Amino acid sequence: MAGIAALGELSARRTPAAAWELSLASPDDDADLRALLRRAVIPGAVRVAFTREPQYAAGEGVAGARDVTVLARRAGEVVGMGRCTVRTLHRNGEPRRIGYLGELRIAPGTSAAARLLRDGYGRLTAAVADTGVEGFITSIATDNVRARRVLEFGPRMGLPEYRPLASLVTLVAPVRRRTPRVADDAAAAGDPADATQFVRDHAREAQLTLPWDDAQWPALHAHDVAPHDMCVARRDGRIVAAAAVWDQRPFRQTVIDGYAGALQLTRPLLNVIQRLRGLPPLPHPRAHSLAGGTARRHGPTRTRLAHTLACAAAARCGTRTRLAHPHA
Repeated sequence: MAGIAALGELSARRTPAAAWELSLASPDDDADLRALLRRAVIPGAVRVAFTREPQYAAGEGVAGARDVTVLARRAGEVVGMGRCTVRTLHRNGEPRRIGYLGELRIAPGTSAAARLLRDGYGRLTAAVADTGVEGFITSIATDNVRARRVLEFGPRMGLPEYRPLASLVTLVAPVRRRTPRVADDAAAAGDPADATQFVRDHAREAQLTLPWDDAQWPALHAHDVAPHDMCVARRDGRIVAAAAVWDQRPFRQTVIDGYAGALQLTRPLLNVIQRLRGLPPLPHPRAHSLAGGTARRHGPTRTRLAHTLACAAAARCGTRTRLAHPHA
């Protein structure tokens, strides 16, 4: 759920070329980048900020990726940024170099944002030209109408052409202290190599998944995820599902900035109902961060099984906050 936030005035009016300066981010830009991420909130019924505390560079190189961040300054102030993460992913069953365009942010109130986006895309493309990248993807929240409109009509403003690829749904679930029996069994799963092979085999069947070669776990270990973090479910001795929880909060966070519309007005009542049902309430603004989980599954009960395994993995690693569980 990354994408363009706080787009400002999306006009095509002319702005002097010297209105802003584009450059590759350096360690000296750390505080400015983090401040812009806090300010540029993703709009919607639930406003979300994707932050990178306490150090922006701590989230670079995840899973062996090549990261490039471009920032724009106007009168010495950072007014925009964008990031391209290039890694090897499956495309039609074959490993390809794919770039992910994320953290596209423009400070609120910035004029001529469309032109700034166009120049920023060009700078990012040039910066990753030597990586062998074959294409780019990004993700946008469904109710971020402004960002979707910009990308749908981007070519008219000199921006790259975007085509819809797929929908991504993120389920948010509580982590209970007691888990079902299947989760208890999964928590005692055997050799992590079996789970790795299972994920590797099934990753080829999906699009834009990691190849899970021999270099994958060492690359992930730098960000505190390892084979023993995985849980599996077996049927007749054969693995039928696998899941892991990866707590990324030490280097990047998902923060609820606030609520809008009917949800803002009804949140107190909804929270009362949630508590009566034994479910967690909607968090207070700026007071919650989510741990992330992911799962690979196979079989007719895959959704429930994947959810159970993800919760089991969360309980094993001590996660007590909500679990964000993405499904493609």
